[in-house]
Amino acid sequence: MKTSEPIKVLVIDDEQPVRDSFRNFLEDQSYTVITATGGSKGLSLFNEHLPDVVILDLRMPEVSGHQVLKILSEQSPDTPLIVVSGTGHIGDTVDALHLGAWDYLLKPVSDLSMLEHSVERVLERAALIRENRGHQRNLKAEVNRQTKKLTEKIAEMSRFNRMAVGRERRIIELKRQINLLLVELERKPQYKSPDVIDEDSSLIE
Repeated sequence: MKTSEPIKVLVIDDEQPVRDSFRNFLEDQSYTVITATGGSKGLSLFNEHLPDVVILDLRMPEVSGHQVLKILSEQSPDTPLIVVSGTGHIGDTVDALHLGAWDYLLKPVSDLSMLEHSVERVLERAALIRENRGHQRNLKAEVNRQTKKLTEKIAEMSRFNRMAVGRERRIIELKRQINLLLVELERKPQYKSPDVIDEDSSLIE
């Protein structure tokens, strides 16, 4: 996978031959590889380097791969976690996936291209997740912008309507006052329907 910045891969495994083979192969593919001899060291290196992908074994002394999976999936749910284990137990596979593993490979990985394909696959998935999240943020921002615009328009129209209603009431009141004054002067009222805004149609012939 070609990117402007080298992709960092953290390999956590207590078997040195596995660590060395993974590191040598992935470095040949232009990845930056950090290795840890166990779960505790792996968690420390994760916080220090913030890798793009984590490859780990399940069965390790002290802090197990299951514990590492649980911690990292909660701490950094967008970081792809690949389990490479030789247990061969279907229960371990299911547990690993439930704990947040993105992919699962069985040891020994005789064809290391399978490891490369797994890394590329989870990185593509992570990129899609980030892209979709970006689209959601943009969509939310656009919805908020349009909602604000419409709200302001509604408020403007409401103010105009209130002004129009006030103007109509003022016209009606003035027409009534004119009619009253004319009656006091013993003259014919000017408006036959002072409550009607259309003056032409309400004038007394």
